[in-house]
Amino acid sequence: MHRKDIGTKQKALTINLDPRIYGSFAEIGAGQDVAANFFKAGAAAGTIAKTMSAYDMIFSDSIYGVQQARRYVSESRLIAMLNHEYSLVLERLAAMRGD
Repeated sequence: MHRKDIGTKQKALTINLDPRIYGSFAEIGAGQDVAANFFKAGAAAGTIAKTMSAYDMIFSDSIYGVQQARRYVSESRLIAMLNHEYSLVLERLAAMRGD
C-alpha cells in the first residue's frame, strides 16, 4: 500500500476495513501518532485490539526485557515486542478462535 495519491487517513481506513487485519500497536518512544491515525480514520474497533506505549525505559524493560543491543531502539527490542504482543493477542483471543 504505497500509493502516493491517497492520504494517511484513507490508507488507515483501508487497513481498518480489512477483516484479515487485527492486532495491537505497541510503541516505544513517541510513536503514538501512528495509532492515532487509525483511530481518526474510523472503523478502528475491527482492527485495533489495544494500543500500548512504554515511553519510559524502565517500563519498557519490565514489559519486554532488557536487550543487549548497542542502541535502545533495536531489532532485538522490536522482535521482543512483536513476540510479546502477538502472544498476548493469541492468548486473549484463543476462546473466540476455538483454540
